[in-house]
Amino acid sequence: MRGVLVALLVLACALVVASRFWPRVEHVVVTGNERFTAEQVMLMAGIRPGDPFLWVTRANVNRLAAEPWVHSAVVIRRWPHTVEVHVTERTPVLTDGVTTWAADGTVLPGVPADEAAGLPVLRGWGPDRTSEALELERLLRPFGVQVISYSPEGFEIQLIGTTLNTPSAEALRQQWSAFVNHRGGTVSVYPWGVATGDE
Repeated sequence: MRGVLVALLVLACALVVASRFWPRVEHVVVTGNERFTAEQVMLMAGIRPGDPFLWVTRANVNRLAAEPWVHSAVVIRRWPHTVEVHVTERTPVLTDGVTTWAADGTVLPGVPADEAAGLPVLRGWGPDRTSEALELERLLRPFGVQVISYSPEGFEIQLIGTTLNTPSAEALRQQWSAFVNHRGGTVSVYPWGVATGDE
């Protein structure tokens, strides 16, 4: 019995060593990339033609996931020589002029100045309300968010054609239909409904 175990161990070691040389990655197909080139994605994943095919593992996905611009990644091995790398990239949605955020709150480094200039601007003072501002940006995106300003009392949001005042994202959600019906000018959200600048 002991001899069988030793033989199996030797065979397993031989297979591991052999997998270092065959099969090898011949083709790497990258999809979903917009900000990064295919070569950059392969570099971040640590995958390139010539690598041992069977050594492409979840660790390669984890390397990609460590990049702030990558929201998710999937690496698929297609026997015997092809590896597919599917990435979903984050996009910037809000900036304060120094820091730029994706919709999920991830800070995105290296956003070009011209791209940041086209994003809604976040301003504020008091306790940080960035996560709530990001939620408001998502809710109000169809209405053309330009500036989100916050304070301990609430938010003032400049939209195209409307200035919205709300104490919180939750308050806006509760009065959503009233806000949609009263857009234009200044709209203020209250627990009982909304008021426009003319009321």
